[in-house]
Amino acid sequence: MNQLLVMLERINLALAAAGLPTPKPTLADAGHCSTSNIEAAAEGDHDLLVAIGRLKHHERVPDAPRGRIANDATSRERMARRQRAKQGRADYTRRKAIIEPVFGQMKVKQDAGRRRLRGLVGAQGEFTLHAICHNLRKLANATQPALC
Repeated sequence: MNQLLVMLERINLALAAAGLPTPKPTLADAGHCSTSNIEAAAEGDHDLLVAIGRLKHHERVPDAPRGRIANDATSRERMARRQRAKQGRADYTRRKAIIEPVFGQMKVKQDAGRRRLRGLVGAQGEFTLHAICHNLRKLANATQPALC
């Protein structure tokens, strides 16, 4: 959870070095939802859309996005309202087509549902290997002629 902003900065630097634009908005799952992440992203130059997960007992369920939002709404409540708005739903729904199939295909085709190597370096190396294999499989399928 505490690595979201560090990761966003590294992504922005890598994209700038490659001459590519930064994505707007940046999507993150509920594991990265914290008040500090949302507020820090709002202060910075990040257009962040984070799934809020479940609201805590003292938090209100956000109203349908009509009219003004209450001035006393917390940052999580504001993010929930933004996610329930038409544009927020459309943006976050794209995540299902962008990243979720990658993890599903890696789990099914490469049996990558769990890590087999111990430690951070081992897990990073194993995930990198799975990502390379996934990208090579996509590249091979894209370059093969269609079979009739």
